[in-house]
Amino acid sequence: MAKILETKLLTKKFGGFTAVEKVSLTVNEGEVRFIIGPNGAGKSTFFKLVIGYHTANEGTILYKNENIEKLKLHERIKLGMGVKFQAPGVFSELTVLQNLKLSDNREKSFNLDNLLSDFSLKDEEETLAGDLSHGKKQWLDIALATLSMPDLVFLDEPTAGLSFEETKKTGEIIQKLNKQGITFIIVGHDMDFVKQIATRVSVLHLGKMFFEGSVSEVLSDKGVNNIYLGVG
Repeated sequence: MAKILETKLLTKKFGGFTAVEKVSLTVNEGEVRFIIGPNGAGKSTFFKLVIGYHTANEGTILYKNENIEKLKLHERIKLGMGVKFQAPGVFSELTVLQNLKLSDNREKSFNLDNLLSDFSLKDEEETLAGDLSHGKKQWLDIALATLSMPDLVFLDEPTAGLSFEETKKTGEIIQKLNKQGITFIIVGHDMDFVKQIATRVSVLHLGKMFFEGSVSEVLSDKGVNNIYLGVG
């Protein structure tokens, strides 16, 4: 598989504090890659670096072998990326369908009816987004990030605040989109969700890359258990 995203020695400092230190990561096309780690591991900062929300102090970010570290978030999206932040970024005063139509501004996009059905939003298309349940707001936000059929989608804690069944449904949605050609990089901490859909997992700790491997390799690693799962 070809590389879709690569970071080399990526570093971010805030004053005298180093939030991300020399993190190198390679993600191949077709992956569902999870970035996990304990609180303070640098996950959110790393996420914001690769999407262009923060600027790195050092290091390189390559998207399809093109250096994108100087590009802003909207410029990276134009290259074929989709982004969902932790808090749903929907337009509360617009209906579900209006939200999707507003974002449907590229030549390539999913069929809206199919997308609404896939995300269990077909019966809610005329509902104001602000009136949706938290879970359905999350699904609408993921739909907005994937509508234009991007090659790579970043999701930050997409199951935060969701029930077990909603989390399972979210995983099924992501797996279907992945089979349709979208690569995912997901920041998360729900290990049941990780086990459901991850193809590979990267573990950050104290701003550094601590471990990488399959789900089974991560779960069986003593070091990961010590720092992340709280097992002595």
